[in-house]
Amino acid sequence: MAFYKAVVDVVWASRLALFLSAFFLAGGALLAAVGQVAWHMSLMASGLLAFYFAVMYIQLPGFINAAPARWATWLLTALFLFGTAASQFYGYAAYAPFSAVYIALYARGLGKKPTFYPNLVTIPGLALLPLSPTPLMAALSFPLASVYTLLYRIDVSRAKARFRLGAAAALALLYALAWAASLWGHLWSFALPSIALTLAAPPKPRDAYGVGSLFFRAAIALAPLGHHFAYMAFAVIMSTLCVPYFLPSILYREAPSYKYELLAASLAAYVLRNVGLTAPAAALVTGIAGYAALRSAKSKPVPLKPPQ
Repeated sequence: MAFYKAVVDVVWASRLALFLSAFFLAGGALLAAVGQVAWHMSLMASGLLAFYFAVMYIQLPGFINAAPARWATWLLTALFLFGTAASQFYGYAAYAPFSAVYIALYARGLGKKPTFYPNLVTIPGLALLPLSPTPLMAALSFPLASVYTLLYRIDVSRAKARFRLGAAAALALLYALAWAASLWGHLWSFALPSIALTLAAPPKPRDAYGVGSLFFRAAIALAPLGHHFAYMAFAVIMSTLCVPYFLPSILYREAPSYKYELLAASLAAYVLRNVGLTAPAAALVTGIAGYAALRSAKSKPVPLKPPQ
């Protein structure tokens, strides 16, 4: 029963972050459409941080083989809300307490089990978040590290291979070095962890997720062409990985049977935004979110029942 109650709190904390991310991302899309660039970038970064908090926290019990204590879940959530509010005025250093507590929780998953190895990639992203000087660098901290972690986990598993300590450590190191190089304007450096990820966990583009996984690795390295090359790359991987596979687990509903519609819409939004057609791209992103929400609402609830 104690474990059940702790997991229920993990679910509700993840839902809160998910709903917060929807608010920020919708606001960011609206501000982009009306030309409010500065606040648009800030809200986009906040939306990505909240979204990946939701996606990664719902999986934390599996990542560390333990459910966080209920007080720890709500302390972490409160610190995230504080960081989100304060960062709008005082910068991303406001997330330092959140990052410290989250890293402490991940410390439970730094043992010798191979399933713990991918956690090595997430932790640098959390550590770098409070050091982020701009919204783009914040998006390239915890959110990007989360994507690399998930792609490594999923593509190694799809290949029926084993997680390797050396591969996970190399990916974590190259990611951290790429982030540091980006502070000096070398955004191309994210090609290096993408290459390392592809060598360690080759994608198989046999379905929408596989195509999105392959696309993201290349697209994130195009950030030097403009910050929206990075932001819209997140839109593609969120549509092909997080929405189909993790949104149902946060909402505790059966997963809808998506085909290629989310991939096609997100790729179209990526192209439209990066050729300067902001309004139709924003409309497409809003449409993706609305479509996913509608499909989720129509899917069958799966109650999280207490132990008998």
